[in-house]
Amino acid sequence: MAATETEKALLEKFTYSSSVAADVWHPQSDPRAYEWWYFDALSDDGREALVVIFLDNFIFSPRYNKSVESPESRVESQNPQSQIPNPKSDRRFPALVFIYYRDGKPLYRAINEFSPEEFSAAVANGSDAPFCKLGDSEFRFESAPYGSGYLLTINATLRRNRKLKATLEWLSIESDFLPRKGVEIAPHSHNWNLVAPRSDVTGRIEVFESNGKLKDVRHFRGTGYHDHNTDSRWLAETVQDWQWGRAHFTDATVVYYRYKECAATDSTPTTKLFLVKKGNFQALDAECHESEFRRNIFGLKYPGALNFSAGENLRLYVRQTKLIDASFFYLRFLSEARIKCPDGSRHEAFAITEHLAPRALKFRWLDWLTDMRIGRNGKGSFLP
Repeated sequence: MAATETEKALLEKFTYSSSVAADVWHPQSDPRAYEWWYFDALSDDGREALVVIFLDNFIFSPRYNKSVESPESRVESQNPQSQIPNPKSDRRFPALVFIYYRDGKPLYRAINEFSPEEFSAAVANGSDAPFCKLGDSEFRFESAPYGSGYLLTINATLRRNRKLKATLEWLSIESDFLPRKGVEIAPHSHNWNLVAPRSDVTGRIEVFESNGKLKDVRHFRGTGYHDHNTDSRWLAETVQDWQWGRAHFTDATVVYYRYKECAATDSTPTTKLFLVKKGNFQALDAECHESEFRRNIFGLKYPGALNFSAGENLRLYVRQTKLIDASFFYLRFLSEARIKCPDGSRHEAFAITEHLAPRALKFRWLDWLTDMRIGRNGKGSFLP
């Protein structure tokens, strides 16, 4: 089905790439601008999951959202040419998110917000390979004789000031399909870089009590994913809703997004499927039928099932079976996915999927609840 002019215009507001070269920081003068580097993985038996996110501006932070609403911020955002990007600005709110799930529940969660001075990263048009450092945590792209990928070193503070240390490797299996695209980000658009749709993930996680005594050790092995998001616009004013997910099948990887901006006049979201099979990368326009609608305990409505169709006889069915993280504005699921490929093959796999409806980030009365999950100044959060 040919895209309408409205759909084409909306698609331009959401650009995509698959580029290691573009997996660097793009410092922008607009105080609303943000970037995040996202890593996730599912264990081979589906019982364990990891999510790690590095953010130069924490889009869920009450301090960030209050700052971008200020009259000063709005004036600066309207005159971006007059500003010089300042990575150490006191209106930057970098953060690290680390969550380890076991049997569908978050066993260890750290959301640590840092000062601007504790953030550094490889920049666009520089000579450094992708890296980002937040306090004593970092990720770094490295090459070795056995392959290339990302090494993550995590030093995070948990609730009750326990410490979590982890060393993890995302060895790229499928990556860098559009190596030149996305190096220069599109202005006034959401830029999504599917850096590595599939990775082999291994590592070790250690948890220490506040007195330094080792409490727990976990060894992880599974299949993972890595992407990178960039935008110069405030999420709460830009995105109406955004559904995203990925599934690793025996011989294919599928990533979907279903995206709708607040300013869109058409009620139909932009929907795409990304298929990686036999080393080939395809970006396909798709249609999606949603069903089995539900609400989480915070009142956020979401579909329990999504049925995608794209191209000639490509079908993806996603059932969002286990809600593993929830708030007023986002949901994360451990889901079940089934795919039917054009060659007639059918496969099943576990999937990580997300639903984001960020309008509630405007509600300042929710800040106190959000803040209780965020650790600051080297201390852990109040809530797990």
